[in-house]
Amino acid sequence: MAPIFRLVALMGGAPRRQVALSILFGALFAATTLIPPLLIRQLLLWLTTGTVGGSLLGLALLLLSVYLVRGVCRYWYGCFSHRAAYAVLHDLLVRVYEHLQRLSHRFYNEQRTGSLISRSVNDIEAIEDFIAHGIPDLALAAILPLAMVVVLALIDPLLTLVVVAPLPFAAFLIYRFSGDVRRMWRRVRSGVAALVAQVQDNFAGMTEIKSFGREREQAALVARRSAEFRDASVNANNLSLLPAAIVEVTGGVGVLLAVWIGGGFALTGRLSVADLFVFIAYLGYIYQPFLKLADLSDILHKAASSIERVFALLDETPEIVSPPQALTPPAPRWTLELRNVTFGYQEETAVLHDLSFRVEEGQMVALVGATGAGKTTIQRLLARFYDPQQGSVLVAGHDVRTLDLGWLRRQIAAVLQDVFLFHGTVRENILFGRPDATEEEMVAAARAANADEFIDRLPQGYDPVIGERGVPLSGGQKQPLSIARALLKDAPILVLDEATSSVDVATEALIQEAFTRLLRRRTTLVIAHRLATIRNADRILVLDQGRLVEQGTHESLLALNGCYAQLVRTQQVTDEWQLEPEPGAVQPLQAVDFVSKEVSRAI
Repeated sequence: MAPIFRLVALMGGAPRRQVALSILFGALFAATTLIPPLLIRQLLLWLTTGTVGGSLLGLALLLLSVYLVRGVCRYWYGCFSHRAAYAVLHDLLVRVYEHLQRLSHRFYNEQRTGSLISRSVNDIEAIEDFIAHGIPDLALAAILPLAMVVVLALIDPLLTLVVVAPLPFAAFLIYRFSGDVRRMWRRVRSGVAALVAQVQDNFAGMTEIKSFGREREQAALVARRSAEFRDASVNANNLSLLPAAIVEVTGGVGVLLAVWIGGGFALTGRLSVADLFVFIAYLGYIYQPFLKLADLSDILHKAASSIERVFALLDETPEIVSPPQALTPPAPRWTLELRNVTFGYQEETAVLHDLSFRVEEGQMVALVGATGAGKTTIQRLLARFYDPQQGSVLVAGHDVRTLDLGWLRRQIAAVLQDVFLFHGTVRENILFGRPDATEEEMVAAARAANADEFIDRLPQGYDPVIGERGVPLSGGQKQPLSIARALLKDAPILVLDEATSSVDVATEALIQEAFTRLLRRRTTLVIAHRLATIRNADRILVLDQGRLVEQGTHESLLALNGCYAQLVRTQQVTDEWQLEPEPGAVQPLQAVDFVSKEVSRAI
């Protein structure tokens, strides 16, 4: 029950008041439940004694007023509980999302997106159901039987003890199964998270599934996950239904005892027929809340499991945060520097090794190297998505760990190879760089990025919805939008991470022209795939397995005839597939034949 108490402690003032009002109206509703059997008791007394002590019309009007009050109480009892539930639902959704935004990239590398969606949406919906129905119904289940037992004890204490004797036995059995039920529902919530994660993965990779003809295998994988979720749900539900069955049987035993013992008392004259009626009528109400409570065990255990999973997210500690006395330099010089940086995504496997370099303000410096050399990792360190295990990363002359995190990231604009466009209009995606920009500034950024030509050809110009990841757009159309977004942000530091590696030559020319405008008056770090795009860099840094092996201008590195020159020659072979071979070098066609033979041998 600790997670539920923690949830109640987390609830704000308004939801707590609404829950309290719901319980209050529930208590009034319970009180009105006591009255009708007592009024009918009075009528039975008049009938059995032959003495009418009041007005039958008055009795009927009183009964009518009781049911009117019951209806009002029932309405507000439900209204306040659902208002509180939706308020908590909203608060938890926002709180969890804001907390997830603060968590580091390392956390997301270890999680499946679908699982996070399940935990941050589906589990919170289960909590809403508990607040709307569980808390007020639990209170009602405690108040109503207690009040009725008091009334029955006033009528006949001995018979009251007899008819409620089965209750402790029922309570013990319900408690006995509660731990098992909770564990089983925890497995169910984990199962639905795994199912959602698998479906989300498949939706994201639908192109690959179809390209490789793996529809049947992936459908079978989803079916297996769904079957596991189904079986876990059936098992949990089977066990959850046992308390309701136990209460039904014990309630029947209570009525049986009332008829048997109470009937005997009535036949001997110890108990009036009117009082026996009250006993039998109240017993249904006494055991009914326990039956409701047994039904609520399903909601209760689902909620307990969901609350645990939601609070497990909220308990995740962000690794990357602003320091207590965070700096925001007033007049910075926009330099970049790495000093003896060693970093690995897993501490035991370093990606960068004792790496040091400096980029002066206004310079354009390019990073080149084979795949896995650590180029993109440097970009992530500059934006402080990760902290190095050793050494320092400096921006504007300050260690990034001493800077205000929001300020730091506002100073860096990135144009990446994998462009993400949000579900929304072209306008909204460009304005993501600076939401307060004017229409003229937004259009000017699109024009400078060479995006205006294709935007003008769209049916609604800047206003068509382009969908998640900009699906209707080609790669050559997405990239200019990303550049326009970076232009509009107008940050003093620019990072271009292989931004032209996935477009054709004609589109690359337009993007390079846009880059020329984007680079002006900015400190720029270019992570290059196509080496022809960095000939004019002030300096080129060559990385090999996380180490800086060469640096210089394009011409000086070619003259050095080292790693960079080899990369240039290799790319020329790739781009043109014709290059005068060096003495003893493998001919391009010979290389193709060699690779084909090796692949055949491997198969």
